[in-house]
Amino acid sequence: MTIWQHSLHTWRLIFKDKGAILLLFVAGLIYSFFYPLPYHFEQVESVPTILIDQDHSASSRNLRRLLLASPNLEIRQISSETSAIQAALWQGDVMALIIIPSGFHQDILAGRAAQVQIASHGGYLLAGSKALMNANEAALTMGAAVSMHKLQSLGFSPIQAIDSLQPLQLHSRSLYNPKDGYGHAIVPAVMVLVIQQTLLIGVTLLLGRQAELKQLPSGWRAYSGMLLTFSCIGLLNSLYFFLVALRLQHYAQLGPLVHLLLFCLLFSLCIAAFALLLGRLFQSRERGLQLLLISAVPMLFISGYSWPAESLPTALYYLRWLLPSTAGIHGFVGINQLGASLVDIQQELVALSGLTLGMIAVGLWLYRPTGKQLP
Repeated sequence: MTIWQHSLHTWRLIFKDKGAILLLFVAGLIYSFFYPLPYHFEQVESVPTILIDQDHSASSRNLRRLLLASPNLEIRQISSETSAIQAALWQGDVMALIIIPSGFHQDILAGRAAQVQIASHGGYLLAGSKALMNANEAALTMGAAVSMHKLQSLGFSPIQAIDSLQPLQLHSRSLYNPKDGYGHAIVPAVMVLVIQQTLLIGVTLLLGRQAELKQLPSGWRAYSGMLLTFSCIGLLNSLYFFLVALRLQHYAQLGPLVHLLLFCLLFSLCIAAFALLLGRLFQSRERGLQLLLISAVPMLFISGYSWPAESLPTALYYLRWLLPSTAGIHGFVGINQLGASLVDIQQELVALSGLTLGMIAVGLWLYRPTGKQLP
């Protein structure tokens, strides 16, 4: 059989296997719509909060007004008792608790740093960080007003007081993620992992079945035909995710199209070679599903995208480049979301090229005609 005949035979096997169809084609469609759905609004817009004022002073009332005006804090109750409020925080009725302790006004009059206590629900990190940020802005605004009043009492004009408090003006702008949204930060990277894992699991499922039936193809022509087929599937999924799905979800598309296409081609070839290598090693239909399904989250963390690569153990820092997803995540995000060119992602291109050549060489050796199956 020629390479093209082996490729056609692989397509026939795929369309006869419902599990392979589900993983190689349908799973990506489902993920592309339902995974970004919770991040549609990008940011936490309202954090249910309870405010406890134990000082009952003019200063605490000023801070209360600033907290009530905070755009992301929904002050549901103002009280001076903590017993019932603590239960509401534990039960999830509110996400944050702000306490203005007694002595707050006296500390300000004495020139000491006044304390404000904030507690947030640890199960909702985004809500907690948003509550902390808004409370911090309110406290800094009040602190600036107190400092200006002191400077003006010493004879400074309002303009001089402002210049003394803020000698340097900071204007910040978030590049590539104007809304500072969680979706723009994490969804494109997870999409790369979805492309890789659905292909790996689907291929190992298909080839595991062939191994159980003692019908696993061998020879360089069979290997090349399967590599061609699975590379085409990986390329189709990559183009769908980055040219269709992300556009429908209104994510950034900044990179040159030709660079994205070339990177898609290299990444697809790499993960297809990786899938064939694993498909030869896993000799049962379910083994790939069992092992690869639980590996997705660790792969994302060690890629250095959602967790700083410098914080990884030294061994993992270098071994992570043995996974196509590491270079794939940084390469796709660089081109698609940051507008990088192929020159800007040379490290990722070299890593994927080296992995592809190495895994194809190992794959050709594993799929050599031996007259017997691997144990």
